[in-house]
Order: sequence, then structure tokens, then C-alpha cells
Amino acid sequence: MRSRITMEAPAKINLYLEVGPPLQDGYHPVRTVLQSVDLCDLVEVEVTDGGEGLGLEVVGDAPAGGDNLCLRAGAAFLAATGLRMGVSVRLTKRIPRAAGLGGGSSDAAAVLRALNFVAGEAMAREELLDAAAGLGMDVPFFLVGGTALGEGRGERVTPLVQAPPLPVLLVNPGVELATGEVYRRFDLSGGDSPPAHGPGDLIEALPRGDAADVAPLLHNSLQRAACELMPEVAVLLERAAGAGAAAAMVSGSGPTIFVLAASEELAASLEVEMGRHAPLVFRTSFRGAGVSPVTPREAT
Repeated sequence: MRSRITMEAPAKINLYLEVGPPLQDGYHPVRTVLQSVDLCDLVEVEVTDGGEGLGLEVVGDAPAGGDNLCLRAGAAFLAATGLRMGVSVRLTKRIPRAAGLGGGSSDAAAVLRALNFVAGEAMAREELLDAAAGLGMDVPFFLVGGTALGEGRGERVTPLVQAPPLPVLLVNPGVELATGEVYRRFDLSGGDSPPAHGPGDLIEALPRGDAADVAPLLHNSLQRAACELMPEVAVLLERAAGAGAAAAMVSGSGPTIFVLAASEELAASLEVEMGRHAPLVFRTSFRGAGVSPVTPREAT
């Protein structure tokens, strides 16, 4: 028996990211409002019952070796369930690497979800979320998707009322920025103070779908550090503001910025303007789901 399923693995943005001082283990506690968007990698997973081994083919810019989270996710699933199956993954990358968009984490979540589907839900929801957290702090979010609150190190995910599909641009300077470097700079220079009310007002405003209401409630503790390490990110933020964006902010640890537009017409205008200043501009919108199947099919 051979089964194959193709998953969409969406990118995410952090509409709110509050980072605390490092704990004894070196990790930083966070509170973050996460939002999946309709820029997706494609992850095709093929399983052969009774087979052995994990294989990975990559189309696009991503490592194909053991560091790829798709392989680690497959290995984690097989170890947790004790199932014997041959697993082949074909990853088509569309989300830029090391960009603050969670692409690798989303790909890992897609592999977990696909294998669990093919295996007849061999892992319960909480087991799947635990396996996801073992792969990376963003991975559990992509099993949930939509609009969600992340706490702890990001691994505790609570679904929120889904925000309407606001138009958004993802603008990337075409250069990678390592998350560890941004956190080290944050530890040295700090970041802007979070709002006294925390993310509560933003969580209340998002379902109304008004970009003007949402804009002043956005926050990212890591934005200053990302701009210090990569000044061109600060330039992109200024360009977006000058071009009439409702808001522009670094996503996660950067260097991608997300640009909220008040209308699709303004989003189209911003896409042209930001394309003059950055090599990678994606016009997309908020997405109400995490990883999800595209065209599941089975063949004997």
C-alpha cells in the first residue's frame, strides 16, 4: 500500500511579540500574537507501508540534509508511534529562509500532520503538539494556524477569534538574518517597551478587521535589534510608512517586514512601491488555517 498527500505549509507573521529576559537555560519567555498568511510551501509526503528510511527532495532554497526539519519531523513521528514505514518528502520552497516567517517550522508541522493523517491519527492532538514542540517553538502554532496566542517559549498555543483576511505584503531584503544573532543583540541593547496593556487590545481589535485600529497596537521587542544588525530593514520600514501603509513591522526576528494595507487597492500600490526597494515582495493576506492538505490521494 502506498499513500501520498500534499500539504500547504503557510508562513506566519508576529503581530505582537513581547520578549522577556533570558531564563537560566538561555531561552527567552515570549508572548506573541501569531497570524498565518497565504504564502505557502508545498510539502508532498509519500508513505510505503513496511518500508524503511526517510528521503527528502528539495525544490528551491532549503537544505536537503539532516538539518532539514522535514526529516527531523518524520523521524520524530516514527519514533513516537513505533510505526515502520518508508517516508519520502518532496519540499517545494516558496517562503524565504531565515526570514522571520517560520517556513522551516511550518514544513515540519506539515510532515507531522501528513504522517498522522496517513497513519489513521496514530497520535492524539496533544501528543502531536508535544512532538511539534520538540522540533521547535514555532512548530505547534502551524498545527493550529489562523490567529493564535503563543506563550512560554512560544510552544503554548491558544487559538483566538480569527482575524478577517486583511491584505498584507511581506517584504524581504534578500539577505538571511540568524535568529540567534538577533536575540544576542536584543540581550545587549534591549528593545522597545511593550504596551502596558499587553496584547489584549490587539486581540480585541483584530476580529473587527480594521487595519487602522490594529496598526497602533502592533509590537515587536526584537525590531530594534534586527534593524541594528541590518539597517536596510529600517529603511524598508520607513519606505512603507512613507508610501501610505497602515502599519509596517518586522516579523519575528526578521529581516522580513510585513506591511498592512487598508484596502486591496492600496496593497497593489504598495506592492509596486516596495518592489522598487526590495528583491522579494509577496502580496498575500491573513489565512484562517495552519498546515492543511491540498489534494490528498491514495493509490494501491
